This record gives sequence, C-alpha cells and structure tokens, in this order.
Amino acid sequence: MAKKIKNVPKKSDLEIAKQQVTIMGTSNKYKYNLWKEKAKERGEKLRRMTQAKKRQEAKAERWKSKYDALKASVKLRQVKSHKYPLELIWMAVLMNIKFNISLRGVSQSISKMGELFGLKLGKISATTIRNWSLKMGIYYLLQPLSAGKYVIIADESVEIGREHLLLLLVVPIEKYSPICPLIKSDVRVLDLKVQDSWKGDEISNMIQKKLDEHGIELVYGISDKGSALLKAFKNLNIQWIGDCTHEIANQTQAIFKKDESLSKFIKQMNLLRAKWIMSKNNFYVPPNLRAKSRFHQVFVIHKWGREILEGWHNILPTAKEELQFVKESEWLIILMESFHYLIKQFAQIFKTKGIQKNSLQEWEELVEKYQKEKGKSWTNQEERFTTKMNEYLERQKVSLPEVGQILCCSDIIESYFGKYKNKGGPKIITEDVLKIAAFPKDIKLSDVKQAMEEIKIADILKWKLDNTTISKLAFLKRNRNKSAA
Repeated sequence: MAKKIKNVPKKSDLEIAKQQVTIMGTSNKYKYNLWKEKAKERGEKLRRMTQAKKRQEAKAERWKSKYDALKASVKLRQVKSHKYPLELIWMAVLMNIKFNISLRGVSQSISKMGELFGLKLGKISATTIRNWSLKMGIYYLLQPLSAGKYVIIADESVEIGREHLLLLLVVPIEKYSPICPLIKSDVRVLDLKVQDSWKGDEISNMIQKKLDEHGIELVYGISDKGSALLKAFKNLNIQWIGDCTHEIANQTQAIFKKDESLSKFIKQMNLLRAKWIMSKNNFYVPPNLRAKSRFHQVFVIHKWGREILEGWHNILPTAKEELQFVKESEWLIILMESFHYLIKQFAQIFKTKGIQKNSLQEWEELVEKYQKEKGKSWTNQEERFTTKMNEYLERQKVSLPEVGQILCCSDIIESYFGKYKNKGGPKIITEDVLKIAAFPKDIKLSDVKQAMEEIKIADILKWKLDNTTISKLAFLKRNRNKSAA
C-alpha cells in the first residue's frame, strides 16, 4: 500500500506573487548595474577621445604655424625697381665679392639656382651682376664710422698699366686686441681712389676730408717708406710707423744684394732651369725667382736646395753632375735656412702681438737663445740682421712712448690688393675697386635690399668720374676707334 503523502500546505497567492516580484526585482537591478558600468566606460572613452582630439588639434596648429613661418621665410622678396628677387641678388653679390667667382660664372650659377624656386630667369647679364656688386661697394663706402681712435694703414697698389690705386684702411684700436694677425673683418675701408700718380698733398687732403666727415681720431699711421705717404702723414701731424714686412725685406735685400756667392748660385739655378725645363730631369728644375726681390729669393732657394740635398741618393747620376754646385753650396743653404728662421720668428711675434713689452722681451730671449745654440757658426749676416731689426723696433717704440701696443704690419692691405687683382679679367684698375669696400663686411640681406634701392647706376657713374682715371685698356680702345675713324 502506497505511503500516503502528507498534504503540503499550499502557498497563498499573495506569497507567490511576492516571491515573483522579488525575483524580477533582482534581475532588473542586475541589468541596471550592468548598463551603468557600460555607460561609465563609454563616458571615460569619450573623454579620452575628446582630450586626444584636442591634443591633435593643438599639434596640428603648431605644425601649421611652423609651415607658415617656413613658407614665409623661403618666399622670395622683391626689390623696388629690380626684376630679380632679393635672395638671388644677395647670392650673386656674395659669389662675386666674397667668393671671387667671375661675373659669367655667377650668372650661370644664379640662373640654375632660380630654377630651384621655379623661376624662369634665363641668362642674367654679367653687367647687371657687376652693377649689383658696385652698388654694394658704394653703399658700404658711405656708411659712417663710429667715433673713436683709429690706426690708419695706407698704401698704393703696384702699378697696373697707368693707374695707381690708393687704399686707406682704418683699425678701431679701442675695440681691437690682437692675438693674431689682422684679418679683413678687423678693418674698415676709409676711402679709395685711382689716379695716374699720387702726391703727398693730395693724399693728406683725401685723408683730412674723411676725418672731418666721420669725426674720428687717428693715433698713428702704418705704411712703407713711400715718399708721398710719408709727406701726407707729416702734413696731418700723424706719427708714422714703418711696416715691419717692408723693413724685413729691405734689410734682407741690403745684406745679400752684393753677396757674390748668392749671385753665383742664383745664376747657376737660372741656367739649369732653362736647360732642364723640357728634359727628363724636369723633376729637379729650380723654381722661378723674382729678380727684383732678394728677400723672397731667400725662402725659395733654401727650400729647393734642401730638397736636392735630402734626396741626393735618389737623383740620377747624370743629373748629379750638373747639380754638384748645390752640394758645394750646402753652407749657403744652411745660412738661408737660418735667415728664414729669424725672419719667420720675427714676423710671428710682431705681426701678431705688435710692438709692446711682452713681444720685445720674447724676441730678445729668442735671439739670445738662438745665438748661444749657434755658437761660432753665428754669422755676420745674422748678426747684422738682428741688429738692424732691433734698431727698427727701438725707433717705433720711441716714436710712440705713450702707446702700450703698436701695430706695425700692413700685410692686410696687401691681401686686399691681391684679392682685387685675382678677380679675373684684364689686369687693369677700373671702378671695380669699389668692391674692395665690401671685402671686410658681413653682407646681409637687409644691406643688399637697402643698397639696391638707395644706390642708383648714376651714382656709380659719378663715382667713376670723380675717383678713377681712364684705364690702359680703355685708352687703347679709344685710340683704335680714332684711327679707324
């Protein structure tokens, strides 16, 4: 008999309803919490994206600003009344004046450079580029000098044709403390002018005019012993300081001018050079010598002689026979080497430091030490040279006792002449000398723009008329035209 199950009391409808509501409430609450978490995640993600967007927008703005600045910087600027852009004019002037590139070379280079900027410039006239450079020269020549004390360095160029260029440079000594020889940027071009010849009164008037114009004071002047320059300094009551390079050359030439051994050696070198120049022995050909300067021969002779002596064992026997005079003149080569050493040391000390207490002491100690090392081999020529140079130093020191440091080298002006003469083209002096006024300058875009807009072609022509003379080449052309007519 089946077991009888007890009757389980049934839940009331109210209890069942309450239980169902509880279950449903728990499910809705779970769903609500799940949605809330997702909403938080979406909100956080949205905030991160918003912040990232702001950062990207700021970054883009920064790059846009840089792009705009770069675009503005490479945008070619125009110059009033000029066809070509400022940047190309600036580059052309730099290439011609600073880099000494020929006018036609500059023209071709600038035309190609214009292609980089998408410009169709075609061929730029060499005359146009020359005018740009001359404008820069006049512009810088007209710039005022700051008030103060200056040293003037004056010299005439070596004659080219029938023209003589007088160049006046000034060094602002209050701002200059020499620890190395003067360079182009250390000086300013006071004035320059071309004439057939120069007289002392003309030079002094030219200098005085510039002193009045700039309101500067000249403490002393440096030059060679040219009579016109000496008279000009005397007229202006400017103390003259002899250029040490010219003094070295003059003393060396005086010592060796009548030296028979040296003259004989030079003669043998010249004969050998003429004989061997086109032969198989041209490796040993002596160098060319400057007939007018025994000073320069000193350097050339001993270097060539030393090379022959040191390479004697490698020289062909047939060549040794004709080079025997070098072997026999070894003592002369040693003398030239000693002289070269003294000249080099003197120049290194005084061209760098000027004449002052420390440099004088350094030179004195050097000579004393060198003389002791040489002993009995110390020659009369070396003795004479050191004595003469000591006398030169004493004269300069006595002439300006109140000046603590005296500049005594005019090599800088020779470098200016050399740069001008190596410009290419005919070896004549023309209005191209105006470029010299720009040699010491750091040519800037702003200067080029101002020069191009302010200086006219008429100004160049007027300067040429007032400050140059007819060149030899122009004189010959004029005569040919007259003959043809």
